[in-house]
Amino acid sequence: MNTISQETDLRTKIISDYLEQLGYSSEAIKIYIALIKNGPSTLLKISKDSGIERTKLYRLIDDFVEKGIVEEVPAYKRKTVKAVDLYTIELLVREKQSKALNLNETFPIFSEAVKDYSKDFLPGVNVVYYRGIEGMKQMIWHITRSKGLFRTCSYRFWNDIVGDKFTLDINREMIAKKFKVHDLYSDQYILYKKNWMKTKGIKPAGDWSFWNARYISEKIVKINQNIDIYNDIVAYSYWDEGDVFGVEIQNQRVADMQKQIHDVLWKLGKKRNELDWANPVWRRKG
Repeated sequence: MNTISQETDLRTKIISDYLEQLGYSSEAIKIYIALIKNGPSTLLKISKDSGIERTKLYRLIDDFVEKGIVEEVPAYKRKTVKAVDLYTIELLVREKQSKALNLNETFPIFSEAVKDYSKDFLPGVNVVYYRGIEGMKQMIWHITRSKGLFRTCSYRFWNDIVGDKFTLDINREMIAKKFKVHDLYSDQYILYKKNWMKTKGIKPAGDWSFWNARYISEKIVKINQNIDIYNDIVAYSYWDEGDVFGVEIQNQRVADMQKQIHDVLWKLGKKRNELDWANPVWRRKG
């Protein structure tokens, strides 16, 4: 492939990726690219340039005109359309940003409205099952709703299942909300950390200085899954060799009892500074 072809393919990919993020379909993107390459075109020419059947184009063009990515050119005798100019695309981007900002600002109101409806039909115990990576992301993100002390038992890092970027997003959210954490771990977690350092060479990214953790011997309790306890929620998550699932239990009495158990175990736990990665003086040994 020559340099010109490579540059053309790169430009096409950049445009396609950007329009896809704006929410346009692959067909709309093909039509837009055909129009910016060849200028105002009839439906027959667009069909040849984009590879989309002409009978299908009639319906699509009307839809895309309404969505603002193409516009009709009335001066021509036959139905002719052209790509909108960059100023119009910029307006679409700003509108998207405005909607996203509004959605973010009004989410608490939306959330409360949903909760109010839920009170009418949810039983005393609400149990939700999660499977796969996306399910785990959803369950883990719920942790950011925690108010007061966040109690947890650690078995493995979130990085393993939801990736470094998502874990950093959670980390930043926790810092912004000034999380207070009590984390319990046992011998399996120590082995896991050592193996992480052996294979990765560095500890996971992020500022975990707020993360307060204590070790408890497996002779007292063997921690072999991640358990998160906050508000009226107890969440269990597990992942190993492709087996990924989680269970979230919403019930105040269940949560209160688990908090009491965690607090008892917390008093029995001990600091292990040589493996406490919240400690800035921690260094890899051996």
